[in-house]
Amino acid sequence: MAVEVLATLTPLLLAALGGWISERVGTLNISLEGGITLGAFVTAWALQMQFPLSIALSFSLLAGLMIGMFLAFLHLRFMTHLFITGLGINLLIPAVIQTLSQRTFGHKGTLAFSANAETLILLITVFILTLPIILGLMMKHSHFGTLIRATGSDQGLLAERGYSVSRIRGMALALSSAAAALAGSLLVLRVGAYVPGMGAGRGWIALVLVWLGFRRPMGILLSTTIFAFLTVFGDLLQGYWNLPPTLFLGIPHILALLALILASGARKSRRREPL
Repeated sequence: MAVEVLATLTPLLLAALGGWISERVGTLNISLEGGITLGAFVTAWALQMQFPLSIALSFSLLAGLMIGMFLAFLHLRFMTHLFITGLGINLLIPAVIQTLSQRTFGHKGTLAFSANAETLILLITVFILTLPIILGLMMKHSHFGTLIRATGSDQGLLAERGYSVSRIRGMALALSSAAAALAGSLLVLRVGAYVPGMGAGRGWIALVLVWLGFRRPMGILLSTTIFAFLTVFGDLLQGYWNLPPTLFLGIPHILALLALILASGARKSRRREPL
């Protein structure tokens, strides 16, 4: 069961931490879902075309960076609505993938491949599990972390010191989408194939997990671990109880929604407490 929990946990945690970085600069990346889908497809496409695994992952990261930069360009340069633009990217990417798949492989379905990725998956898993600690320390004790925090809270100070708030926000969006794309790569490497719709709402769930973790790296790790455990536990229950599978699949999402409502209520209650 621990293996299944880790397999569910790591892509979600990586995407959620990417969303957290974008949230800290004040531009929440709504397009994480599209980034996961794109990263999954690009990795499968590259492996289908017989590229080495390292090149396939590099293509995935590059695709994620480009999506993040595209979102930043539209939002920061043309002042488009961040949520609507991100949602549009989420809708655009599957359509583009279907077109590319049809032109390249003659179909819009599953892309299977073979890759000896066990060692690499293990290394990436270890890195992702230590990432909350690394990001937490960087945010408190590095120049990069200071810039990220100031962008979300004191833009005037940054401008006075000659820093470009738009550039920092654009960089955060690009890094966020790259993290989502790598999360998609992990999904296809574990399955051994790209399946249309395999993102399955993970990008949206990752955004919820940012708030369930109280917008802190270790809190996000905890909330993601609990969600991953509930997801795997729900899958196991399907084999014991004669109930619709969709009911068990929806349990983690329902609990995540309830927890988000409770967490939001708790934060509002603390704000109303007298000093």
